[in-house]
Amino acid sequence: MNKKIKQARKLANELILVSLVMVGLLLVWDATTRISGFNDRQRQLAMQSVKAAASELETYIQGYQRAVDIFAEENRFFLSNVELWPQDKALYAELEEKIVRFFPDALSFTIADEHGETLLPGQEELVGPMCRDDLKAFAVSEDVHEAYRHQSPSGKYPHFDLMTHWEGSSSAEEIFFISIKTDRIEEVLQHANVLGHRLMLVRRNDPASVEIIPPDNRDVLPEDGRLGDKEMRLISATSPVVNTRWDVVVLPGNTLYSEAHRNILVRSILIFMGFVVVSAIMRMILLDEDDQ
Repeated sequence: MNKKIKQARKLANELILVSLVMVGLLLVWDATTRISGFNDRQRQLAMQSVKAAASELETYIQGYQRAVDIFAEENRFFLSNVELWPQDKALYAELEEKIVRFFPDALSFTIADEHGETLLPGQEELVGPMCRDDLKAFAVSEDVHEAYRHQSPSGKYPHFDLMTHWEGSSSAEEIFFISIKTDRIEEVLQHANVLGHRLMLVRRNDPASVEIIPPDNRDVLPEDGRLGDKEMRLISATSPVVNTRWDVVVLPGNTLYSEAHRNILVRSILIFMGFVVVSAIMRMILLDEDDQ
């Protein structure tokens, strides 16, 4: 009889052990599958968000460019007067008022000749060296200009430039130039964010250089504001913005993956511990019955 009891106990122990091993393997498979699925979903969300942001930015910049083209065409006579009498403060003030009304995000403006040389005096603090370089490049580029971010001469106002040709008094290839603040671009990136992800614009030919990033997203950046090797490896999706030098990229938040993976593992461990406790109770019950 004792031998049969021992064999029964041994069989019960083996069954419990096999059950726990099987449950453990199933939980490992489940956790691995859930982590892989979570990672895949986040990559899909990241790609959707960068594509949506890139598309909205393209529409925004193209719309602004059309507005600049239309403004120069409809105000050609007025621009010609400002060109002919650049010292006329009343004319300049009226032009400034028109631009503020049509382009509320405008930072500065000027008109230039067919060589890209500015025609309005005293604009050194408004049209900086990089803007002047843009004018000269646009003058020889056959209407090609790719927007990018740079600072105003004071260093306070990040902006990008838009330009168009217009028929001035001395040439049909004179240039109307306007600088646009980047506030709206930051808003687009902020609104396109998916929970746990951080969108930003980087320079296409220097992906470590962050051009524009909303304030709420800056927690993922190193102190110097450039992406390091670690951040570059974490980029989960990229989408170019047409007619600019920008790519939209997305980085996961600092704790997005670690917290999700930890929650999945903790859940699996708790389930396994529950099976261990139940198995221990069942074994104790069997032992009590055998003793009786």
